[in-house]
Amino acid sequence: MTRLLMRRTFWIASAAAIVATNSFRLPAQSPPGFEVASIKPHQGPLSRIMDFKVSGSRVTMEAYSVLLLVQDAYHLKGNYQISLAAVPRQEDEILEVMYDVVARAPGETAPPRDEIRKMLQTLLSNRFKLAIHRETKEMPVYALVAGKNGPRLKSSVVGDPCSMHQKSASDGRNYEETFSNCPIEELVKQLEQLGIDRPVVDKTSLTGTYDFRLVVTPAFRSHSVSDLDITTSTALRELGLKLESQKAPIEILVIDQVKKPTEN
Repeated sequence: MTRLLMRRTFWIASAAAIVATNSFRLPAQSPPGFEVASIKPHQGPLSRIMDFKVSGSRVTMEAYSVLLLVQDAYHLKGNYQISLAAVPRQEDEILEVMYDVVARAPGETAPPRDEIRKMLQTLLSNRFKLAIHRETKEMPVYALVAGKNGPRLKSSVVGDPCSMHQKSASDGRNYEETFSNCPIEELVKQLEQLGIDRPVVDKTSLTGTYDFRLVVTPAFRSHSVSDLDITTSTALRELGLKLESQKAPIEILVIDQVKKPTEN
């Protein structure tokens, strides 16, 4: 290689290195946040807990505890994914307060829910001084498995979107939920929303989409967790499925710090 060619190669490599270095030094983008937000203790009866509304860029969250805000912000399945082991005892009283949050997102139209969750994460960090980290912990779970005689699920037509319709059952106490063209994970999500006291893990090996009906008792109409478990077990038995107690690794969010929200 001639000396001139070596010099040109050196300057090209140097220029590329400078560009690469500068690209890594670009300032990090600020996390998305609300333009303004009002946080006040909830006044009045708790008849509408976790009442979430969006009107244009206005986001309203009524009667949310800090834990419910965290659960929503990080899209957690339930409180079992939150650990308070690191929270000082004197901060426990903060967790009991219910708050109303009224915020305005940037722009004039309603942002996607995932974007709102990111803004809520920023609000929790800035206003509640929330500090967290994640861990994986082995904990009791319910494994959704096939029953003794195998699943009794009707395979659905390929291509139709998954849908779920809910109505009050004829007994006036339970809900009748009809699923159309849904994967088994939709059933898992619904089971966890019923108020069952531990995570539900799919171990059915069912990979298709199905049509099925589920008659269940909502948590607020159950007298106890055992009452809820009995009605759920009965509903699953009709589908040829059951829940088994097992242990499995579950990712949890550990709250290291949380403070009373700063002034509006």
